[in-house]
Amino acid sequence: MTILNFAIQLLSGAMVLLFAVRFMRIGIERLWGGRIRSSLGEGSSTVRNVMTGTGLGLVMQGSTAVVLIVAGLAGTGAIPVGVAASVALGADMGSALAVQFLQLPVSALGPLCILVGGYLHLRATEPRLRNYGRTILGLGLIFLSLSIIRQSVAPLANLPGAAAIVDYLNNDPVTALLAGGALTLLMHSSIAALLATMAFAIHAPLGIGAGLGIVLGANLGSALLPLWLLKYESARSKAVAGAVAALRLVFVLLCLLLLVGAHFGGLTGRVGFGTGEVMLAGHLAFNATLLLSAPLCMRLARFIDQRFGADSTPLTVSLPKGVVDDAGLAFPMIKRQLASMLEIAALMLNDATAPVPDPQRMAGLERRMNATLASIREIYAKLPTVDEAELADIRPIVDFAIRLERCGDIFAGKFINLRLEQIKGEYQFSEEGKAEIDAMVQAVHQAIILAEETAWTGDVSTARRLVSHKQAVTEMESHSRAAHLARLRQGDHLSLGSSNQHLETIAALKEINSKFATIAYATLDRHGDLRESRIKPSPADLPSAVDDTPDDRERPLHGS
Repeated sequence: MTILNFAIQLLSGAMVLLFAVRFMRIGIERLWGGRIRSSLGEGSSTVRNVMTGTGLGLVMQGSTAVVLIVAGLAGTGAIPVGVAASVALGADMGSALAVQFLQLPVSALGPLCILVGGYLHLRATEPRLRNYGRTILGLGLIFLSLSIIRQSVAPLANLPGAAAIVDYLNNDPVTALLAGGALTLLMHSSIAALLATMAFAIHAPLGIGAGLGIVLGANLGSALLPLWLLKYESARSKAVAGAVAALRLVFVLLCLLLLVGAHFGGLTGRVGFGTGEVMLAGHLAFNATLLLSAPLCMRLARFIDQRFGADSTPLTVSLPKGVVDDAGLAFPMIKRQLASMLEIAALMLNDATAPVPDPQRMAGLERRMNATLASIREIYAKLPTVDEAELADIRPIVDFAIRLERCGDIFAGKFINLRLEQIKGEYQFSEEGKAEIDAMVQAVHQAIILAEETAWTGDVSTARRLVSHKQAVTEMESHSRAAHLARLRQGDHLSLGSSNQHLETIAALKEINSKFATIAYATLDRHGDLRESRIKPSPADLPSAVDDTPDDRERPLHGS
């Protein structure tokens, strides 16, 4: 019965820790996610990328979530593979710093963090303040989970047979390594595994050799975990996690050889520090030394991508075992796939407006768009039971993905057919008409950027800007239609010969732009910034009320 009680308390503490990290991560993504993504590019320096990863690993209290995010961005082509690998490597260092931080005597701040963060999250009306509250509350729950873990392992040292197990681990660093890796995979967190082990070492005579072996096992487990979670992803995403895991595996083996030699040479027994202190120092030194391999990690990721990632078409993502019960991991996967759809939409717009569009490439991009939407539907269907607040965050993302797929249909259907007719010389736009269409194309490009930022951060100000942009594009389409009819009245033969094509093109661009704006309406609705009815709209609302396609009509903004 004592063992059962210990297992329940330990796993419940680990579960609170995982929930707190996920809860905190959502707030961080909403506050600074857009800035983080925009800072990662081909021109960014390796040192900056590593430092970015270190900061993310520290504030998100773990490296797994960071690796999943950057690997997904690399899989969609949003950031280069080498950049993603360097960020992922830095995230491991951030995770090591998080362990150091959580061992400091700061747990007394836990109740204060829960009080302040909970108040802001529940009572604040400003979304940014609510996200600050979510982040602070998550930190307080992390401190609470650590107290549960420490209390659960305290009686373990007095259990019958515990001394024999400890002696065995003290005499066999390899078994200690395997135990650390298994514990990390079981808890889905190297931080939880190391904190539990260090708390146990306070009450049991765990030796230096066994403690360092567990540290190496935890680092190995944290490298293998993203590979498991990304096993259904594209080859490019797996190249990021694979490069990091390969380097960590080689470094773990080298350190294990040194540890075995030091253990049997009697060097570990001469260390004048406690096991917990040595584990902290060893974990930090391991990841700090590994940062020196960042350039090699980037080259290795590129090599793996070139060798095995020739086909970059995203695979339909099935929710892996171990994630099916964790909505916190499923939600980032859905957002990653949504980012992929936005990138594909941008590529389709570029290709459709190119001087010589490629119909086969456009068809391939449409298949990728359809496959990515299928992935989102599959993940959403397998979501565990969550409360209405969590579903309120997920449903708009899924609904927006459905509308993005419709954009792909328009690009690969009506729009590309119109462009091919133009290439064949079946019609020709007037100079004025061409300028109007080009202006709308650039406006749609801007809408994609705003939609991506809104979907990633949930920022109300960006959502408002996207709504205003959508109304501006609606007015551009109305103005272009009126100008086109005026040119017809003036006897412009080019306008007469391309009348149907001009009107269909601007209508398609306006419909596509309206689809991108729907994520803004969902964001504003969630924060209570939309009126309850469209009855008798104000004059300022009439353009969007009249011109929107029926399936995209939304409630107007407060005060619009």
